[in-house]
This record gives sequence, structure tokens and C-alpha cells, in this order.
Amino acid sequence: METHQLRYFLAVAQAGSFTQAARQCNVSQPSLSIQIAKLEDELGGPLFERTRKGGRLTARGETFLPRARAILQEMESAREDAQALSGLALGKVSLGCMPTTGAHLLPPILIRFRKAHPKIQVQLKEESSPDLARDLEQGEVELAIMDEAGLRPALDYQTILTEELLLALPAKHPSAGKGPLSLKQVAEEPFILMKSGHGFRQITLNLYRKAGLEPKVVFESGGIETVQALVAAGLGISLVPRMVAKFPGVAYASVSAPKGERTLSLAWRRKARLSPAAEALKKTITATLR
Repeated sequence: METHQLRYFLAVAQAGSFTQAARQCNVSQPSLSIQIAKLEDELGGPLFERTRKGGRLTARGETFLPRARAILQEMESAREDAQALSGLALGKVSLGCMPTTGAHLLPPILIRFRKAHPKIQVQLKEESSPDLARDLEQGEVELAIMDEAGLRPALDYQTILTEELLLALPAKHPSAGKGPLSLKQVAEEPFILMKSGHGFRQITLNLYRKAGLEPKVVFESGGIETVQALVAAGLGISLVPRMVAKFPGVAYASVSAPKGERTLSLAWRRKARLSPAAEALKKTITATLR
């Protein structure tokens, strides 16, 4: 099935005449008739009843008509998308992401994007979620991967990942390896918390408050790896996203009540017109994390 055959078919269906359709398509009538016949052979039967006055759609033709229109419309959309991306031979796009999250998510995304658009430069900016929200609002980045602590009314976003939160315990902790734990079971344990300004700090405090508790904070850190190192040293417990739960000397347990999760979203400034490069990166991020 060829594109020009579909165009000829639609022209005859609209004009009701092979002669007029050939004129509209700038081809000879015999050529148009031959292509319609080839299409009919492929589809297993006549699409038109040939009459002296022209061509009238058969039942098969009536059934095929909306499909042919949809196929050509989809091809036209694909052509427009390709033309929009033709400006991507050179250019740049700015992407924000949380540092530890970026270390886990960005490599496959950027490998895929570079393969598709080798000459597009991706400028990375690593910040906490609240800072990324500010960067988006001020136009310092076009796209940002952030958790719910950074979402603002001035931003549009789409969810790209939902991730479980785990309790991080010293490997020799009495509860290590004993299955899910409720926050009430560890309510009296010394807790190691992310520093103020980090979105994950607020996610942690919200989960504790949902259980009617406050963590007994003994240390604060600006890095999730430092948090886990302090846990491994036996200085306390913490909450961490599942994607970073690989630190030596730390045991991990699911939280049974209340269940902890964080949501990662791809965000951009509301009503902003994204550049072709940003649109392409947005599609790559969605496709990769899907």
C-alpha cells in the first residue's frame, strides 16, 4: 500500500469521478486507475463501482474510507514532527535534576538522546527539588526531574516514576532482616535526616507526621550517601528511596504503616513554549522511563 494510492483513493471518493480525481492529482486517468486497481487487489476487492458518471464507493470502500483518512493524517503528523525536529541538527537544552536521582536515571536517558540527536548539547543542573522549581520559574532550565517537594502551581508536569521509601538500618540492628516495620516500631530510634532545603527532608517529615510521630533527629546531612554512611556506622536510622538502597553495612526494610512513596515528575514552566530540543528530550525521558 503506497501513500499516493491512498491519496488517489480519497480524491476519487471525494470527486466521485476518476477523471476529476486524476486532474486534481496531476496524473493521467489511466495511471490513477491502475493504482486504484492495485490498491483494490491488495485489499481483496473493489472499492468503487465504475459507472459512466464516475465511481461510487462500494461497502468495502465505505469501510476503508475513514481508515485511509486516518492513515494519511497520521503520516502528515509524522512529517510535521520530523520537520519540527529538523532544526535539531544543532542546539542545546537545559535539564535540571536532583543529584543522587540523576546519577541513577540520567545515564540511559542521555545515551538514548545523544544517539538520536548527537549534536544537541544537554546542559545539566543539579539542585534540590525546591531549587529546581525556582530555576524553572526563572527560566534557568527548560525541564526538570523532581519529586513532589518541588511541584508548584506555576509548573506543569507529568509523573514519570513512583518509588518506595525504605527504612535504612545498621546491618547489626536487632530488627534488620525481620521484614516490614512500622514507623511506630522505630519511633524511639535516633534518626539521620537530610538538611533543610532538600525536598526529601520534607517528604520524610510528612511521612512521620502522617503516622503522628516526629523523628528523633541526631544528625543532618546534605547528601543521601553520607546519611547512609552514618547509618552503616550505627549512629542512627533513616529513610531512603529504593533506588539508592545499595550501601554496604546497611539493611533495608519496607515501611508497613504508613507506606512510604515518593513520586518523580518531569516538570516545565506552565504555558512555556518548549524549544524543539526540549520537546525531543521530553519525549526521550518519557520513552526511556516507561
